[in-house]
Amino acid sequence: MSETTQKRMVLGVTGSIAAYKAAEVASALSKAGILVDVVMTEEAVRFITPLTFTALTHRPVVTGLWEEEQPSRPTHIELADAADLILVAPATANVLAKMAHGLADDALTAILLATQAPVLVAPAMNGKMWSHPATQANAALLQSRGVEMIGPEAGLLACGYEGLGRLWPVAEIVQRCLRILGSGVIGVAGSEVMGG
Repeated sequence: MSETTQKRMVLGVTGSIAAYKAAEVASALSKAGILVDVVMTEEAVRFITPLTFTALTHRPVVTGLWEEEQPSRPTHIELADAADLILVAPATANVLAKMAHGLADDALTAILLATQAPVLVAPAMNGKMWSHPATQANAALLQSRGVEMIGPEAGLLACGYEGLGRLWPVAEIVQRCLRILGSGVIGVAGSEVMGG
């Protein structure tokens, strides 16, 4: 399949401990035949390296707003225009706030502000942060603008608390992306998604 006929998406990875699960998402989507362009925030790079995503997607990873291959066509605009879907997984409270208020101070938020593609967001954070009125207002505002939220789910969180804040299951995130992209649904399970 040529790149011109393949579905293409941006996977935005933000600074959450759940960032390692984004690698599973990238792997599964790439194996399903989707071109996955990974865009990482500066905070995400503290949790997982860009090299991981390059190895899984066989594509360059964007980590900064000023990484321009062609100065006449900014990378964030090219990705915003080319994407058939943008998935932010995991999405932190900070990035939800930026999205809700139109801030674009990094590559991911600039792409989100410039795109016409569907946007799917999988929040992951401490349960108290998720339930805070500011985060709930930001999520509601984004949903009113057509952003689809999947999750978070309840369970034991990395911070040691039990509550609502875990990243939605990887297999379900992948299946939702494939449905949106019209690529069918593949059978993936948490431990089977990863692989070389």
